[in-house]
Parts: sequence; structure tokens; C-alpha cells
Amino acid sequence: SPRFFATEFWLLWSTLMGSLPQHTIIEFRRYLNRFVYLFPDLSTMANVLRSQFNQHEAFVEPLVTWLEGRQVTFLRGAFVSDIAFTESAGRMTVNRLEYERGGASMSVDIAPDDIVLVTTGSQAADRSAGTMDAPPGPPPNPGRSWALWKKLAGQHKGFGNPDAFFGDDRIADSRWVTFTVTTTGPEFLDEITNLTHSGPGSGGLLTLKDSNWVISLSIFEQPEVLSQPPGTFVWWGYGLFPEKDGNLYPKPMHQCTGEEILRELLQHLGLKGGESKTEAIVRTSIYIPCNMPYVNNIWLRRKRGDRPPVVPEGVTNLGLLGQYVELERDIAFTFEYSTRTAWEAIYRLLKRGPAPPSVYQSQFDPKGVWAATKVFLGLTKT
Repeated sequence: SPRFFATEFWLLWSTLMGSLPQHTIIEFRRYLNRFVYLFPDLSTMANVLRSQFNQHEAFVEPLVTWLEGRQVTFLRGAFVSDIAFTESAGRMTVNRLEYERGGASMSVDIAPDDIVLVTTGSQAADRSAGTMDAPPGPPPNPGRSWALWKKLAGQHKGFGNPDAFFGDDRIADSRWVTFTVTTTGPEFLDEITNLTHSGPGSGGLLTLKDSNWVISLSIFEQPEVLSQPPGTFVWWGYGLFPEKDGNLYPKPMHQCTGEEILRELLQHLGLKGGESKTEAIVRTSIYIPCNMPYVNNIWLRRKRGDRPPVVPEGVTNLGLLGQYVELERDIAFTFEYSTRTAWEAIYRLLKRGPAPPSVYQSQFDPKGVWAATKVFLGLTKT
């Protein structure tokens, strides 16, 4: 009922998970089943684990170094435009990749016992960054992130429907504007610490619920970037409703400069010291807004078949990875979902090694159910 969407639970849930009233009940149900055990900690995120510094340096760079040490070659700046198959007796085998690099068209032959793994799309598709003085501009290559998936889905049955997630008509229900702020003054973090009574890296998201954009902040443990100079601080945030006009600036969030969004945010904090404190923070901050039109599209309404299986029926040597393939019971918008799709693809294609572990379902965990029940009965404070 409409009353449900006015509860504190929904505010906590939607700002943490990204779900909106118009989104699919399928993903909402999966999230509930997975995270019942978190109900006592929704407001603090006490049991949510984070990397000590940014995920690129914590996970991606070490993994790339490890793979390169095992003779894995990374071909950067290449765009795979098509995948060719040989077909016989209801079976499809990839035999060639077509790609573009440096303005030239090339191809590479694929042997029948080679394995091809393809990420079908990206939640960061068509993202574009702004500056302190300019709003985010148009993306450099619109549509490229899901172009290969769209071609495969148009040519072959069983490859899903990218139009359920990508396209101009999807943006209004999937856009976020995120921002990264670098500051060389202590004023902002001192204010946040005084307001929340928790230092950088502790506590959950801080949500400004009276903001038309519903801005949420995350104050990282410092340094967030390993090369970060002493005395420099980095923090992050996003707007859940960037299509709405701001309170201070009557225009959508994605049309605002970094400085405008920062001033809007500071207005909601009610800083001690007023205008002089605001000016000090603005003067010592670099605020980079980023328009992400599809970041929340995993929540869009969908039907069975819109997300293809990890290995489409009849395909012998191709696996599909990422947030836009179907895994029963698991929840998208997570690090684990991408990892599980890769594990599942390798397990199915090679037919050896351990199977991925079962998806945790806390609605069947007595401890998780009892923890949630105590919250609903008022026996535990959230």
C-alpha cells in the first residue's frame, strides 16, 4: 500500500539497496530473502563488509597482476562488435570474434575447444562526468556497452532482451547521479563526525531525507586512494531521485555543476558557522558529479527470459557474465553476482571443478528470522 513507502523501513531499504516503488517485486523479494538477517543493522550497516580502500586498487589491480604473471594477455582499447558461430544439429559454437581497435577492424579465430566469456552489459553504461563548474555532458559512445548483447539477442534465440534494461525510455527509472569529493580542509569531515558521532570508515550511509534528490553520503576510511596525499580526504555519495528539481537549485541533479550539488548538500546539513563554513568547504573541495543513466536498471521490471542464462541453450563454448544474466535466487547489483556468473560459466563449460556454493537464503536461517522478528516486535533497536 502507499503507506508502506512512507515508512522508515522503506527509507532505509531504498537508500541502501536502490529499489523504488515502481520497480520489480522479483528483485525486491530476492533481496528480502537474502538480507533478512541484516534487519537489526539496517541503520548502521554494522555487518556490511567493505574493502579498506577503493575496490579498483583492492581487487582489480591485484587480480590483473596475478593473471599477467600467468601469461594472460589483456588487449585494451578493443571493442568486440560481433561474434560468429558455426551451427549444426541445434548446437552453436563460437568460431570468430570481430573487433575494432585504433580505428581498424580485425578478427580472431576461435577454436572449438576455446572458451569465450562475454559480459553482456554494464551498470556504468553511458556514464559521463562533470566538474565543479560544469554538469556532466553527453557520453562519448552512447549505446556501446550493450551493443554486442543487442546484436546477439537480435540474431539468436535465448540471448535475452537488452531493451528491458537499456534505452532512452529506461533512464528515468534507473538514473543515479553519483559524486566523488576530494577535500584538503578538515571542516567537512569534522562536521560529519560531530553530527554522526562516528569517524571516517565507520557507520553506514548518511541520508539527507529532506533533500528532493534524497542524497546519501559514504565517508570512507582514509586514505581511500593509496597515493592520496596526507591531509587530503575523499568521500562519495549519490542521489536516488536525480530527475527531481533540487531544493536550492530548481533543476534536475544531472543538470547541476559539482559546486551547485555541493552547496545543495551543505544546505541540508545545517552547518554550524553558517555561510562562512560553507564557503570554506567549497573553497577546499573538488566535487566531481557523474551521470549514470543505467546504474539502477537491474531493478527495472522484467519478465522471464529478459536475462539470458549463463550458458544459452545449445551453445558449446560461450558463457555470459555480469549483472544481466539469470541466476536463480541470487541478487544483482553485487560483487558476488558477477563472481558467481563467472564461476557458473566455467563450471558448466569445462564440466569440472567445484560447483558454486548455494545462494544464502536467510528466510530459512532460524537465527536470521529471529533477529528480524525481534526488530518487528520492538525487542531490538535499529
